[in-house]
Amino acid sequence: MQDFNLHMHTTCCDGKDSAEAMTLAAIEEGLKVAGFSGHSFTPHDQSYCMSREGTLRYIEEIRGLKQKYAGSIRLLLGVELDRYADTDLSPYDYRIGSVHYIFSEEGKQKREEIHAHHGGGAAGGATDPEVAASDAELEALVKYKDWSPVDDYAEDLCKFAFGGDGCCEDPVVRKDKMLEVAETYFETVGGIISATDCDMIGHFDLITKFTEGWGFSPAGNVISRTRCGAEEFVSDLFDTSDERYVSAWKKAVDRIFEDCAERYKNGYRNRLEELGVLRAGDKPVFEINTGAISKGYRTLPYPAADQIDYIKSKGGVLVLSSDSHAAGTICSGFDEFANLL
Repeated sequence: MQDFNLHMHTTCCDGKDSAEAMTLAAIEEGLKVAGFSGHSFTPHDQSYCMSREGTLRYIEEIRGLKQKYAGSIRLLLGVELDRYADTDLSPYDYRIGSVHYIFSEEGKQKREEIHAHHGGGAAGGATDPEVAASDAELEALVKYKDWSPVDDYAEDLCKFAFGGDGCCEDPVVRKDKMLEVAETYFETVGGIISATDCDMIGHFDLITKFTEGWGFSPAGNVISRTRCGAEEFVSDLFDTSDERYVSAWKKAVDRIFEDCAERYKNGYRNRLEELGVLRAGDKPVFEINTGAISKGYRTLPYPAADQIDYIKSKGGVLVLSSDSHAAGTICSGFDEFANLL
């Protein structure tokens, strides 16, 4: 079994167990390295991430546990850095670059203007008053108009795509709009290296979190596949076989490889390689994420099998991540899906 896990969450953000409980579970599992990856602060949506004050407590707590358990396990202080986060990155050992949100063009423009007006936010070294002002304006951005989460509820993406209550009766329009959402998502993922300077790509196709369990009824509203009759279910949320969808994710993978290659030209070395956790060489590192399986949303990990094959064909590095939010799932799926490596 892989002897490290770099993607774990605690009660500092949306996890269910303390960092110490997670550490003890990791030791019990026989891991040599455990990396904590608290959700970075996202001003527009503070529902699941570490607060600014909570981030400081998280850093202090993991540093203390590093010393306390140094003889039993090697702990790393990481962060799951969302594409639209705003946080000081200097304390962290490594970064997982993830996309949890999509923004409309108008929303992206608003966000850029707010940051520019307030000294670039925390990530740009702005003063505390500037950061507070920036946070307040970003929090006022309108959900479903300016931005949408991609992994909270299946209905969210439909409200972003169709407006209103998220229903669309016309199957042609519905498919087109949902493919537009997928294209927006993968375009965002494709830019994750340049946006976050991350060391590992988190849940590459997170947008498919609900595709196994949810889809559309004839009336165009989102329904649960398991709670309705076959005649009520007419299509999945996304047609993942459509050439637009396939082209979108391939472009994202290609750009990640291109941006990664550009970094290495400038002398970059993956922080996880510097830490001695894995060998990355000059290739990007993608996680095979089993988190949605342990939470009951999926039966297969991210990324999809054809995406894993494409990443492998380009020489990408793959590692297992449990994206654990509870002590009992530290190594969930590691034995079952080790063959994918």
